[in-house]
Amino acid sequence: MSRKRGFNYVPSTAQVNNTAAFSSGGATRKNVNNTDDGIGAGTDTYTYYHGDASKFPNQTQWVSFADMWTANLDTFKYSCGWLKRGDDNTPEMIQDIYNAIQDRANASLVDHRIILATIIQETNGCPLVPHTTSSGGTRNPGLMQSHDGHAYDAKHSRLSILQMVQDGTQGTTKGWGLVDNLNTYGNPYKAMRGYNSGYIPDSGDLSEKAGATACYVSDMANRLTGWVRAKTECPDDMH
Repeated sequence: MSRKRGFNYVPSTAQVNNTAAFSSGGATRKNVNNTDDGIGAGTDTYTYYHGDASKFPNQTQWVSFADMWTANLDTFKYSCGWLKRGDDNTPEMIQDIYNAIQDRANASLVDHRIILATIIQETNGCPLVPHTTSSGGTRNPGLMQSHDGHAYDAKHSRLSILQMVQDGTQGTTKGWGLVDNLNTYGNPYKAMRGYNSGYIPDSGDLSEKAGATACYVSDMANRLTGWVRAKTECPDDMH
């Protein structure tokens, strides 16, 4: 990308096409403007989930996108300061994150609640969080810590935010995003584990630690059902 020529954003056309992903809740063809698409706000509590995907809460227990966004708005407002990563997000940046989620959910058919939960899980909505590096040497930057994707560019803030959400949702030229994982596994929780570690353990236990953040899928399940700040009950919480 050239700063002289501007931020060269190209929209991705990658979409979920696995029918199982739609029936399991990972993907939807409903209009993204329907933000009251869950049980309401849920409860800010934490339940430790482990085992195979059947042990995790059904999509009918997920909160609405509107309620999840509202409950986590302070996280988006203040997370960069909390994490000591620099200036907090401006109102314009927060709106750009919201718009990017909706835009890429509409394009990819990934449920917008999963995209939102992934952003919170990966970076607490702070685009200034530095990249991590996987055990295999892959660089994971941006709001969704995508596979060798793009980092935040303050000179092209809106487009770089859109690009980061696209990278995590629809994948990059180097690796998978949520779309690829949903198409492969057909289940949102298996897709979350795949997004975090790149594989499903032979045991089928989505909270097995080997090569992954043990609490990742349990955390995501709780975010989808209303968890915001309650104390985690995951015994292997590493973050």
